[in-house]
Formats: sequence, C-alpha cells, structure tokens
Amino acid sequence: MTLRAGKLENGQLTTGSMAEAIELALRTLIPLHAGEDPVGRQKVALAIAQGVLAHLKDNASSIKVTVPNRYAGQSTHEQSATIAVEL
Repeated sequence: MTLRAGKLENGQLTTGSMAEAIELALRTLIPLHAGEDPVGRQKVALAIAQGVLAHLKDNASSIKVTVPNRYAGQSTHEQSATIAVEL
C-alpha cells in the first residue's frame, strides 16, 4: 500500500488520501461555518499531509519493525521499514 498525500482538484481532495482524512477530522472538530469556503481548510489539510509523508519518507530508516520470535533459542528479528509515499 502506498501512503498518498492526495491532491486538490475541482474543490475535492483525493478520496482515500491522508489530506482527505485530515480534512474530515478538522470538519468533525471544527465544523465549517455557514457560507465558509472549504478550500482554505482543504489546502491546510493537504499541506499537513504532504509534510507528514515527506518527513516519514526522509526518515524511513528511523522506523524499525521488531518481530519477537517466540520459539526457544531464537532471537528477535528487527528490520527497517519501507515506506511507499506519493506526494
């Protein structure tokens, strides 16, 4: 699975993108006022998503996946994560 920041096209954020999820969370916490243009908020959500995903991509080596081996005499396996990002 690729993590997608999303795009803003024709007043809509990409469905299933991080930007859409952020914008929906903002809408839940801070509802739009009557007559408020949502584009500014959508741009903020997109900027946050792009920044978060760029940071994850640039620092992927800092994320480790550790899998404990539950069999006697076996060590724990640790591996760097691979992060697929579409900005």
